[in-house]
Amino acid sequence: MPTYPIHSNEELNEFLESYIPLVLAAAKKFDIDLKDDRFSGDHLGFQVMSGNEFDIYHQIILKNSKMIKDSVIHERRNRIYRFKDYLQADGIVVPRIEMFEPKPNADLADLRPGIEHISFTVEAYDDFLQECQKRGVPIDKVVDMKGSKFFKTKLIDNIEIEFRNDELGE
Repeated sequence: MPTYPIHSNEELNEFLESYIPLVLAAAKKFDIDLKDDRFSGDHLGFQVMSGNEFDIYHQIILKNSKMIKDSVIHERRNRIYRFKDYLQADGIVVPRIEMFEPKPNADLADLRPGIEHISFTVEAYDDFLQECQKRGVPIDKVVDMKGSKFFKTKLIDNIEIEFRNDELGE
């Protein structure tokens, strides 16, 4: 079973210290300054590779957080946790983590295990989405789930960024 950097907030912060500069650089390629006041860190997306891993890492994550949402999305378990002590690196604060299982018919070779994406809320979401589309930001998908909206970039130098109009799980 893989080992992911989520056993403690200290371990996650160490991961973030190397991850956040990559995220900032990927966004900058499209003239997006994630340190601008219109952006706020929202969550990390954490992909596990099996139901067994999901159960094991649920217990690990609970040591440093509180579960705030438990649901089934696309026939797979999905949980959202709020950290007791928010993560922070390079001025970016990350208050939550979302953990999800593989979809039932997913080809595991196509999945990115571990921290799969980072998410930010953005003011004036609809305007920002249009701005990104006009500038050619590579967008993988755009979703509107009853007013909760987000879009994800395609991989940019192995980084996937999600932008939301609201806070996940709140």
